[in-house]
Amino acid sequence: MTHHAKTKSQSSTTRRDVIKGAGVGIAVVAASGTPALASPLPVPESWDAETDVLVIGYGGAGAVTAVTAHDAGARVMVIEKQAEDAHTSNTQMCLGVFLSPDTVEDTLAYMSVASLVNVDMPESKDIDDDTIRVWAEESVKNRDWLTAMGATGFEMFSNAGRDSDWPGNDAIKAYQMKKPDGTAGVGVDLFAFLDGLVQERGIEVRWNTPANRLIADPSGAIVGVRVLQDGVEKSIRAARAVVLTTGGYEFDQAAHRTYLPSYPMVFYGNPDNTGDGLRMAQDVGADLWHMTVLGGGFKFKFDDFPTAFAPSFGTGSYVIVDRSGRRFNSETKLGGYSGYWNALVYDTVNYTWPRIPTWFVFDEKRRQAGPIVWTAFGAAGPIGMYDWSDDNSAEVESGWISSSDTLEGLAAKIGVAPDALTDEVRGFNAGHGRGRDRAFDRPMNTIAPLNTPPYYAVPLWPGLNNTFGGPRRNAKSQILDTFGAPIERLYSAGELGSIFVQYPQGGANIGECLAFGRIAGANAAAESPRDA
Repeated sequence: MTHHAKTKSQSSTTRRDVIKGAGVGIAVVAASGTPALASPLPVPESWDAETDVLVIGYGGAGAVTAVTAHDAGARVMVIEKQAEDAHTSNTQMCLGVFLSPDTVEDTLAYMSVASLVNVDMPESKDIDDDTIRVWAEESVKNRDWLTAMGATGFEMFSNAGRDSDWPGNDAIKAYQMKKPDGTAGVGVDLFAFLDGLVQERGIEVRWNTPANRLIADPSGAIVGVRVLQDGVEKSIRAARAVVLTTGGYEFDQAAHRTYLPSYPMVFYGNPDNTGDGLRMAQDVGADLWHMTVLGGGFKFKFDDFPTAFAPSFGTGSYVIVDRSGRRFNSETKLGGYSGYWNALVYDTVNYTWPRIPTWFVFDEKRRQAGPIVWTAFGAAGPIGMYDWSDDNSAEVESGWISSSDTLEGLAAKIGVAPDALTDEVRGFNAGHGRGRDRAFDRPMNTIAPLNTPPYYAVPLWPGLNNTFGGPRRNAKSQILDTFGAPIERLYSAGELGSIFVQYPQGGANIGECLAFGRIAGANAAAESPRDA
């Protein structure tokens, strides 16, 4: 069944493809887990290619790492598992916001709280002081670096961090880079800028080249990687260092079942982020951290599309109900970077998750008011993976959105109690009439009566923007082993092993790509070249 997706421009797989999946709204990815061999590959007798710094993964972090290493005098090669015309890095799919705090001192103060697993318990700190300091020192330079690279201006996205009670909060600012026409750019624009820097320098990017195993010499130093190119295994040598910038494990179902607090949890990012870097790092003895750190809210996910969509609820005639058909909070309080927690309520009597899924229920007025997903970013945004219809009609026709002429009929379709759903909607409408939502005090300026048939529903899953966990890194961006020692000549940047424990503000991930991309690139290039 066609779902209003763009057609392929050529026979190769492109980012516009719709991939068939299975299960409760989740595209199936082959189970991965740790490889059977628990040691790195030995050095091959001969190499198929060679460079100084090998960057594995071409998103924002990979681009910044490559540019920095090149400008420090190293030969650089980037390898990317996706095809060039199917490239959907998380940087491209996001809103293009990046963190660039005002001062080092305020950033250190803010991170004194944001580094805690439990903000009420100082002993729960899970980032070392050196790494916090280098993050503070580099993140404040993010705008300056982009300007030095040719950026012409910035639009402020947020003028403070997420919690006004935390020290330094007012300095935690986030921005978008302006496009040539003066408007704020999004992720595709930011990546196009970074990609332009890579191309200007003549840095080689090898597309369709997934890496699967790191190669170490007898001392344990990482000297290269095994890749698959055109179905043939090849080995690429890195005379100075390897940098993992592969992104996270958003679409590795085996890792989800192991590390995430519930199942299913869905992601709206790059569907080829399947935990490759995580497994490669584990294979050479890397320690892990921040595997349970998450950020995001509810998401729409459909069986026959590879990635999730970020909801745009807007205002008006809609409610969100649980599996029993009941509202459980003001719908205006279910968003934000911690919104997924609203779904993670476990019924300890019946051993079920009563809010997985929840249901976004709306009427004809809301259907016609505009897309129920964000179209400024994500799969329905400028990256062009999917064209969401302006009035949601194509998605109703395709079956992504259930519909019925009556609330009772809709309840039967989605499997909730008809009496409960109709009762909730009746109470919601009565609240609008009296000028107050007595159940949850949803603001009146966000409410319109839910009373115009047909009625519609879409399942909402606990959803995330990206994963944070991965190999532990230090202040030099070196990957550490399980005893805290650097794995020689192995670095990381970006969301793979992100430093964050508490997410500071929108744009922190891209801010980390910029800051730790520079740190990793500079330190990798500073390694002395080794003879073959």
